[in-house]
Amino acid sequence: MKAVMFLLAFAALHLLGLALATNHRGFAQYVRDTWLNPVHFTPRELRRIRRIRRRNGIEHPAFHHYVQAQDRFRNLRIMGALHAALGLAGVVGIAVSVVRR
Repeated sequence: MKAVMFLLAFAALHLLGLALATNHRGFAQYVRDTWLNPVHFTPRELRRIRRIRRRNGIEHPAFHHYVQAQDRFRNLRIMGALHAALGLAGVVGIAVSVVRR
């Protein structure tokens, strides 16, 4: 039963990574424009980011969002590829361990 749950979790991770890496139907762009845009952050998240960045001498993240948009998009797709590889490795590893039993 645990193997099936882990298999489903790694399969979901693999599919999410593939969607991000290939920008399937604009999914990576949607994630960048909504979830990574400081305009959509709650006031609590903005205060936390401001505190962290003030300690390091960096200004508010909203100032550089559109300047760094392409870099974030590229990094998001790279992370999607890494997630897809990790998910695939997990699926293969669990499938092999189940078949060997």
